[in-house]
Amino acid sequence: MNKRLARPRSMVMSLFATLPPVALSGCARAPAFNILGSFFPGWIACIVFGILLTVLVHVILQRADLERNLKALPLLYLCSALIFSSILWLLLFE
Repeated sequence: MNKRLARPRSMVMSLFATLPPVALSGCARAPAFNILGSFFPGWIACIVFGILLTVLVHVILQRADLERNLKALPLLYLCSALIFSSILWLLLFE
């Protein structure tokens, strides 16, 4: 019975030993850029440009008259903004 308890304890202890370095590795640098002397986080720019690209998709779908055939438009535009923002983040900051 003592051997059974030794294995989970060692696993928990190794988890607690590796968790702080993994958690602190995200603090290496802040992806920010300078605009007129003020630093802005990169994720704000990615979200803004992701929303602008989503508006562009909306305009293209309206002009091509494809939007009336699509269902769940709010979900479509929300997911497209999220995808565009994530792709921009990966391309620019990773």
